[in-house]
Amino acid sequence: MRFELRRVFYLFIGCCSITFGVFLSPVHAIQWTERPPLTWEKAALKLFDRGDYDRVIDEAKDEDKDPNSNAPLFIYYCHAQKYYLEENKTSAIYYETRYKSMLNRLRGNNLAVLTRLTSMPQLSWNKKVNRKFLNAAFKNVGEEYLGAILYYLNNPDQEVSDASIKGLQTILQRKRNIVMNGGSLSKADRKWMSDKRLLKILVRKTGGGLIPLSKIVSKLPAFAREKAATGPSACLVLIEEPALPLLREAVGMGNANAAGTIQLIQDAMGARLARYPNSKGIAPRPTEIYTY
Repeated sequence: MRFELRRVFYLFIGCCSITFGVFLSPVHAIQWTERPPLTWEKAALKLFDRGDYDRVIDEAKDEDKDPNSNAPLFIYYCHAQKYYLEENKTSAIYYETRYKSMLNRLRGNNLAVLTRLTSMPQLSWNKKVNRKFLNAAFKNVGEEYLGAILYYLNNPDQEVSDASIKGLQTILQRKRNIVMNGGSLSKADRKWMSDKRLLKILVRKTGGGLIPLSKIVSKLPAFAREKAATGPSACLVLIEEPALPLLREAVGMGNANAAGTIQLIQDAMGARLARYPNSKGIAPRPTEIYTY
């Protein structure tokens, strides 16, 4: 009888552990996934891809449930196509006069539709505007879209992937501001920032550039080096120490920007410790927790 009671007790403890694990793990886990388009947005994307721009405009105007505010985005891109393909004067005026207002309204809720529109080959003529729209949407993204930003890092469209770096940098800068003002990051933040999958992507992306970052850094005085890092290197500098092991490996493999990024990380760590000597850093060592 005692044996059976003990067995029941252990089974109960095991079930509780599994249950709490299921409910607690999402608190710390960041899912690398986008927020997919709504049903009407998917339908509009199909019509747009077929070149039925007038119908998309009509349906977008009539869409009364538009929580993502993508109806204006569809209308703008439809007029862009009508201007380019048909030399439609009304669409040309719309395309020119609505550019700034459209640019200023872009946010994270537009990403699912915007990334699909800008990746369509028929919109390649509009590359400059596409890039600016993507950059604006990612820069204005809220932290609730962090999983989407991470998802887009590996997007096959280079413009989308590059723009997602800007969104990531914006969020990382907010995290560093917390630490540099004497605060501490949550356990969840420290984990996703030290995710080895993320660090590998960023280190790989530092490999581009015509002039090695180390040469740029070596010519700058210490006070001017803070702004030398851009793109993925800037993200790694904001993450700090967890990136160092992978960057050292990258130096040995010929990554021309890895050494310069290491120097900038060391500068950032020095600045943090000079202000807060007991600071434990931005994030712990790299972890394999989030290898989806």
